[in-house]
Amino acid sequence: MNARYSVRKAAGSYWLLDMQQDGKNYIEPIALNESGAKIWELASQGLDISAIAEQLAKQYGIGAEMVKEDILRFLEGLEAVGVSIGDE
Repeated sequence: MNARYSVRKAAGSYWLLDMQQDGKNYIEPIALNESGAKIWELASQGLDISAIAEQLAKQYGIGAEMVKEDILRFLEGLEAVGVSIGDE
């Protein structure tokens, strides 16, 4: 489980928050859509990309390979702004 970041829902939106900020260099929350919040939740529980893709494919009724590509893009986007599932 990733203790550094937490997803919160506020005002109808999902936000990824850095819970270990010291206040000196404020890091803006990252807006997530519902799918992004679900990906983060499942990955934080230790599921690998294939398992996450299978769950989301069943939930949304689409192919697991397509979902897997979307998950990889989502995680790459987070890494581009310095956020990783494995951050502690």
